[in-house]
Amino acid sequence: MSTIAPADSDRTRTSSGEEKTVEQCLRPLITSMRLFGLYFDRRPNDSKSRKWNPWMIYSVFALALLWINAVRMFSSFTSEDRFGLILLNKVIHLIWMTQCAVSQTAFYVTSHLGKLQDVFLKRKLSVEGATYLRRIAVLSTIVSWSIFGICSVLLMYAIFFTDGFTDIMLAPLQTYVAMSNLLAPRIILYAVNVFLLAAHIFPQVMTFLLAMFISFRFRRVNAELERSLDAEEGRLGDYEIDVIRRQHQEIAMSVSNIDDCLMLSNASAFCCQLAIVIACLYTLIFYHSCMSTRFVVASLSVWMIFVFIGLSFTAAGGIMINNYVSESNAA
Repeated sequence: MSTIAPADSDRTRTSSGEEKTVEQCLRPLITSMRLFGLYFDRRPNDSKSRKWNPWMIYSVFALALLWINAVRMFSSFTSEDRFGLILLNKVIHLIWMTQCAVSQTAFYVTSHLGKLQDVFLKRKLSVEGATYLRRIAVLSTIVSWSIFGICSVLLMYAIFFTDGFTDIMLAPLQTYVAMSNLLAPRIILYAVNVFLLAAHIFPQVMTFLLAMFISFRFRRVNAELERSLDAEEGRLGDYEIDVIRRQHQEIAMSVSNIDDCLMLSNASAFCCQLAIVIACLYTLIFYHSCMSTRFVVASLSVWMIFVFIGLSFTAAGGIMINNYVSESNAA
């Protein structure tokens, strides 16, 4: 009788003799998220980690900042607003800021409950799994910072060098309160938008990366099953089948633990980004002639593409997870 190796127990040691955890492999991306208050260590079973620490306080500050900013955007609407280019731009900004605040909240709650940390620290990876996860983590971090840098430069140009094109985001300034010198408010607006960009980019990248890794683990178990079936000419005992079933269930439980906290972030990201893409497309089609400069057209087009990419990653991650979980449930 053949025995099936626990393909997903991931207990193989690295060449240095140390077992790698998921957190160690994801360190570049996790560090990036810490910088914007999107992640901090707090494990429920550790009395020391339950205490307030600087990273937790910083995360609370970032969370409060994004929600205050989202609520503030309601002051951009006035009784004189009519359906058109300006009103659509206000709606687009409000939807985006709300989505970023929800994503920030979801990752704060996940860190506060310690669910991600439990998954990250309890899972010991094989050489193959650690290499795969570390590689995609480094690549994802590089891509994330590249997009973040490009968007930050474009945002700086839009806020400071377009003669008030983005002053609508300064509400209630210029909406209910008139000011002549807007340099300081624009600097504050840029700083807030840096946090918004981070809350838009890094949570979606982390969610997609986790979806890729979970799919990788499912593929390993399926490949192990196929190898065993080939070796035994399609005949497997109850023990081998039970091992495969438990491995699938273990991975599915990891998906469930993560999804309990991140499903709100994923749902809001999908719905809000879909609404933004539709609004941007509608604006470009029906209000193209009302746009004053080519920069306005180009910025709106780039913004729509940027959000559409995020929408594609959110949908792709959900499809991957749903596909493998459905297969495991069927099995």
